[in-house]
Amino acid sequence: MGNHWPSRSAGQYESEPFRIMAAETLAYWVERIHEIHGDDVALVALGDFNDEPFSRSMTDYALATASRDPVLRGRNRYLLNLMAPLAGAGLGSHHFDGRWNMLDQILISRGLLTGASGFQLAGDAVIEGRDLMARPGSGAPRRFGLGSGKNVDVKGFSDHFPEGVRLVGV
Repeated sequence: MGNHWPSRSAGQYESEPFRIMAAETLAYWVERIHEIHGDDVALVALGDFNDEPFSRSMTDYALATASRDPVLRGRNRYLLNLMAPLAGAGLGSHHFDGRWNMLDQILISRGLLTGASGFQLAGDAVIEGRDLMARPGSGAPRRFGLGSGKNVDVKGFSDHFPEGVRLVGV
């Protein structure tokens, strides 16, 4: 399930209600999919959530957690946030105002942890392309577009690094 939640450009807290609505929508669809396909369905929700793994939109509304326990217990429709450990280690996929943010997330369902869905998580999530896609000197992502009235960097990519995860059939 691809996600691109509302940005923080109007201010992190001023725009938070819009990301909370997006999180509630994601949780609604996760619940409906589980009702139709069962508790062991393979679900991956990923994208630019424009919030950190520990933001309340993620934890309280999207029901994304850094702990495997609530996901494996299956009583609620929790998703495991694979990017939370990287954020906890101070890494990020986005660089703004001199600091790293983990705004891009990969969330998975219980069926991908247990393998009961026919697919299983193989290893940890990673931030991809840091060597190839970083601006020289800063380590931040090298943007293609620099905004209105500025030159385009034809060697640029995005203002976010991509993330990856490996799933295998079981």
